[in-house]
Amino acid sequence: MTTTLPRLTPASTPLPTGITQPPPRSHSSASMYVPYPPKELSSSFDFVRIPGRINPLAPPPPRRRINWSWETTNQHHENEKRRLLMQKREHTRYHSAWSKAFYGAPAEKEAYRRHFREVLKQQMSDKNAMEKEEFKQKIKETEQAIVYDNNCRKNDAQEYYRKHTYLMQYRDGNKQQMEDRWAQNRNNRDLENRVDRERLRYNPINWSCTLK
Repeated sequence: MTTTLPRLTPASTPLPTGITQPPPRSHSSASMYVPYPPKELSSSFDFVRIPGRINPLAPPPPRRRINWSWETTNQHHENEKRRLLMQKREHTRYHSAWSKAFYGAPAEKEAYRRHFREVLKQQMSDKNAMEKEEFKQKIKETEQAIVYDNNCRKNDAQEYYRKHTYLMQYRDGNKQQMEDRWAQNRNNRDLENRVDRERLRYNPINWSCTLK
């Protein structure tokens, strides 16, 4: 059973809506970032012929699996030898490549240098592309921040205008209510005074008119 490591998300600042992470490297550039020598330069290490994998439940002819024999020891042994042979070839291919740059033939030295020059140029190109993409994203993020700030200022101004209008209406309503109460009080006082004068006119307190 094969297992895989969990995918780790790089720690980064969350970008606002509409901003995406920089695009991953292309397949051609990602294929260059491998241990030296790459597959295309490893022809000198392919001197060992690797047999194909054997299916334990269906061995190749002339062998055959009969009904009364369910053992697959030989098939698994062949697959294990194939695995060890492939590991040995990869070990030889990678761990003997260090001598090429110092003791190899001129063609091997040039291939060694050319590979790392191409890798360096590809790294510079990828870094330049990532910086451009990051710069574009920063510009877009700045534009979104400016739009957001403008919207906030506009909303604050509208909210201030609505509050100011409401308070003015509240003030005018209180003023009108107070003026109406004052006018009603004056009318009531005038009416009471008129009634009192009429009462004094028809029913005076000083009947003999001695009081002056």
